[in-house]
Amino acid sequence: EDTLRTRVDDARLCYSPMSSEYFDGILSKEGRKLSESLCGFLLLDELLQKNQAARASLVISRNGDGRPSVINRRNIDFSISHSEGVACCALIVGEEVRIGCDIQRVRQYSPEKMSELAHIFMPPKALTEFLKTGDADLFYTVWTRREAYIKANGGDVFADLRQVNLFTEGFSTHTISSMGDRYFYSICTG
Repeated sequence: EDTLRTRVDDARLCYSPMSSEYFDGILSKEGRKLSESLCGFLLLDELLQKNQAARASLVISRNGDGRPSVINRRNIDFSISHSEGVACCALIVGEEVRIGCDIQRVRQYSPEKMSELAHIFMPPKALTEFLKTGDADLFYTVWTRREAYIKANGGDVFADLRQVNLFTEGFSTHTISSMGDRYFYSICTG
């Protein structure tokens, strides 16, 4: 953790001083959340460098929705997510761009718990399919796509998403394995 903290402190010097609140927020976390947040930022920093972004001119802060973003550039957007030991970051560069990502570790929920959760967040068509099949892959696909959509577009988690088709263009969903755990992640481009 000390090495991660040092790397973030070093990278912080490459960004606008107006980003200090963002960095202070990351560094104020504790435990696993701190490690995950540090890793998430380092992924972002690497992506910005690879895309030759002038980091010194970037102001990273929380926007009106409380979402971390580059508030002084409308042509760069990013999203960071973490879940129980892993972090992911998505970056998009272009005019008037938005992106959201979400990652979730696959948990061993009982069928009853999965059904209870599915009733909360799944749109009707996906819920009907899930209740017929009990397909955990569908469960995590909808979960991560829903969260990625919210991060890209904002909005009320439960009200707005009952109407959104989470199986259209603009979504990418994949799985990864790490340390014996399986994770679903989704990216939504606006």
